[in-house]
Amino acid sequence: MKTPQISTFGKVLIKYATSQVLSNFLRIIAGFLVVLLLDPENYGVYTGVGVYLGYFALGHFGIINGLGREFPYQLGKGNIEYGKQLANSAFAVTILIGLLAAVVFLGLSVYYFVSKDNLLGVTFLSYVIVAGLNLFNTQFFPTLYRTSSDFNKLSKINIVFGCWNLISVLLVWQFRFSGLLIRGIVLVVIQSYLLYKNKPYKLYVKPIKHDLIHLFKTGFPIYMVGQVNPLWSTVVNNIIFTMGGARFYGLYALANIVQTTAQMVPTSFSQVIYPRMSIMFGEGKTPPVIIRLNLKSMFFQVLVTIAIAIGGVFLLPVIIPWLLPKYVDGIAPAQLVLFIPVVDSFGAINNIFNVTGQQKFYFISLITGAIFGTGFIYLSLLHSGFSLLLFPQGMILGILVQQIMSLFFVFRLK
Repeated sequence: MKTPQISTFGKVLIKYATSQVLSNFLRIIAGFLVVLLLDPENYGVYTGVGVYLGYFALGHFGIINGLGREFPYQLGKGNIEYGKQLANSAFAVTILIGLLAAVVFLGLSVYYFVSKDNLLGVTFLSYVIVAGLNLFNTQFFPTLYRTSSDFNKLSKINIVFGCWNLISVLLVWQFRFSGLLIRGIVLVVIQSYLLYKNKPYKLYVKPIKHDLIHLFKTGFPIYMVGQVNPLWSTVVNNIIFTMGGARFYGLYALANIVQTTAQMVPTSFSQVIYPRMSIMFGEGKTPPVIIRLNLKSMFFQVLVTIAIAIGGVFLLPVIIPWLLPKYVDGIAPAQLVLFIPVVDSFGAINNIFNVTGQQKFYFISLITGAIFGTGFIYLSLLHSGFSLLLFPQGMILGILVQQIMSLFFVFRLK
């Protein structure tokens, strides 16, 4: 009886991970085409304004992270209505942040129009809708998709949205910078429509104070843990830019693109396994049982990431000279970062810390690994001089330390 259930879950896992990789691949192709069609200065203005979206994405202070843990947990306990109630409270917060973001971008647009900087004025204006819907698309709506049938829906949404990502390049081809602004609005609206239309539950704007406090208390530690590796990555990129200059930083952009693409596999597995763990915990299963039931998926993920890494090592020297000849010197570090997802293959197991509310062990592991990896990079730079290869090496070693420490703590959970 157990085998069919595992097989069904495995199919969902593979389907979702494949859709994520394919959607991301289409997005990258679309990104390359957009860059080829636009003047670098105009494209830089558009992407530079987009950086401000990240600040508003942090504005929930863990409430959505709390929903990501609590929603499937309550489903597992059979408290479906309470889970919906929590979702409605988080929905209200997301709307508030979206409105605030839209108003700020509108205000900045007016400011730049008044200052006679029409380029920035129209760019900020185009971001009003994008800013208003960004948090919904990237965090809130995906949190509602928690069951196997939900992830099957998400898989289809990923493919459809990936196709729209590519098709919408025609707007840039036809209207250049104006087309880029229109494309941004079209894509965010389509994504919101798809996620909202296929959501598993109806939503109501019903914020309840004690529910929001509960979501904050649950989610803030998860939120803080989630900032460690992005912050570490930012530090590493800053070192590259400071010590290597714009040229080496530009070359390393290829490695960042490759890593983002390859990382979609462990990220996708984690997105599916995390709610499954929460549901199991809600059903009363202990951490050792939950871990044992998910180990098979982890071993499968290792094989997939190894296959992708080996394939990428051979493909990059063939594709990059033809597609991006100016980035040939960035091939070697890009080949090396392909093995970061391999080292990170058991990362989904670490969701058990969020499920059980014991993030302190995970935080210790992440901080230790980040310090170790950064220390390796710094000492190597002092000893051997600047080389782009040192940065993926340091990341791999640091993540390896993170995983070893995390697994040590994981298997001590009761």
